[in-house]
Amino acid sequence: MKSLLAVLAASLAVLSAPTSASATVFIFEGNNGAYDTPTGNIALDCGSVGFDFCSANDALGLTYSKGGLGLTAVAYTTGGAPTQLIQDITPNDSGLGALSENDNINDQTQLGEYITLTFTDAVQLTSIEFNAGNDTNCSTPGSEGPCGFFDFFIDNVFFGNLEATDLLTGPFFGTSFRFVATTAGAGFAIAKLAIEDAPPIPAPAALPLLLAGLAGLGFASRRKSAR
Repeated sequence: MKSLLAVLAASLAVLSAPTSASATVFIFEGNNGAYDTPTGNIALDCGSVGFDFCSANDALGLTYSKGGLGLTAVAYTTGGAPTQLIQDITPNDSGLGALSENDNINDQTQLGEYITLTFTDAVQLTSIEFNAGNDTNCSTPGSEGPCGFFDFFIDNVFFGNLEATDLLTGPFFGTSFRFVATTAGAGFAIAKLAIEDAPPIPAPAALPLLLAGLAGLGFASRRKSAR
């Protein structure tokens, strides 16, 4: 009986231990040169100050691949029409934003615009870093105003109206994430995304061991009752 209880305890311990999920960080700001480069559909230096990448075909946005995970980012006006997406990497405090039509200085996502981020697999979005529109962080905004608030949608379901801050922590679970700017006179760029491929899950390999332990424990109980 003691040995069966030991097997049962061991199997429960193994079953409750989560499997590790691989962490990936997508970097869109300059970050002293350590940024992620889009994999295609790139138009270089699309009019803002400094070096940048922009969507050549706005409907396709910009695509990225890292850690075996694919990501597509597309910018829109609130009417649903695609607009040019910019990855502003100069200076360092920059990132992904919607490049306003006929105004190549406003390279942040501002009122009347939104960005969608769609992954190839469901992810656990653990944190999001934002920057302000004039290439500063949200805590020290400059002439283009603060980062402001945005309506956050996960897989097309409204999550809440959140503030774009230097570091917004999750976790948020989903495949598609939409950031709709809601504050007048403000705007934000998405600087970094920290994600995991999936939330921790129990190790299924321990299940047969657990079932065997339970079966053995039941057999031992029946023998004891028969006596």
